[in-house]
Amino acid sequence: MLLNHWTHERKQIEFNSETGLAKTINLNNAKNADKPCFGFAHSEKKIFGSRINFAIYRENDNIIFSAGNKNWNTSDSGIEFKHSQPFPFISKFQVIENGVCTFSILYSHIARALYSIIDVTYDQIDRDADFYLEFVSENLLDKEWRAMVIEKWDSIAT
Repeated sequence: MLLNHWTHERKQIEFNSETGLAKTINLNNAKNADKPCFGFAHSEKKIFGSRINFAIYRENDNIIFSAGNKNWNTSDSGIEFKHSQPFPFISKFQVIENGVCTFSILYSHIARALYSIIDVTYDQIDRDADFYLEFVSENLLDKEWRAMVIEKWDSIAT
């Protein structure tokens, strides 16, 4: 599936939800705003590990979240997304199903954190762009945000 890149309007991501693999496609011009939006993709590198690709997309009337080759229908009851910063410059993101953690990543963001301190204009818009997984945890289960996605995004053909 072809998704928007989370932070670059001149890039799109070809994301495979079965394998978790992603390929970046560089565009000559900014993405055409008239083309349908199916969702967004991003990646983070685990501390002491490999890079993991993430995606949020609409499939019929469901909003799906993918972490690598794991997928969750965010309409399912008992699902939670948690983001925390247990240490300076380190974040932890978890997917919790019925009280059990089924996915977790610990990742570093020292450059982003330092930039946020230096940039006097740094605000919530910048933070949302810098912290995809934090945005996911804060918005993916929000009823108003979900209604906007169902209204504005096109569905991936299944």
